[in-house]
Amino acid sequence: MGGHCPVMNAFAPLTDHESILPILSQISILGGVSDSQRTRIFRRLEAASFNKGDAVFEKGSEPTHIYVVKSGKLELLVTGDDKTVLKRKVLDVGECFGEASLLSMQRHSASVVALEAGEVLALSRHSLIALQHEDIALFALLMMNIARELARRLKFTDDVILHYLHSTD
Repeated sequence: MGGHCPVMNAFAPLTDHESILPILSQISILGGVSDSQRTRIFRRLEAASFNKGDAVFEKGSEPTHIYVVKSGKLELLVTGDDKTVLKRKVLDVGECFGEASLLSMQRHSASVVALEAGEVLALSRHSLIALQHEDIALFALLMMNIARELARRLKFTDDVILHYLHSTD
């Protein structure tokens, strides 16, 4: 993958907060967030558009944001030395990604490439740290929700591995 896909457009501040209201209930990391807390998060969100084939990020790149799919479909790809596999299902509206790399402070272990044109919302590392100082309760809730989402993904991965091991017996 490295360097083969054009990169999506640059981030811009999110100005049309109304445009994301329909997908709020689908954003797992916003579970239990009050209206006033949601407003604090909205003020920090950025948006970027992408075309089919664009990379949101590529394996090995530095993590800078937590992303949420606003529109379009993205594919999360894990690449090896000589093959590419679909790590999980296609990322769809409301799904969050990039948080594991950002929180672990490790380079991305996968690439995310657009299957069709669309848009992502993003919360930068800088904005996340600022949010920690502005509203520690909100920051703690976000971290708990992100941990819950990562635990779900870990269980999914465990289930896939167990299924694979049982099918090869």
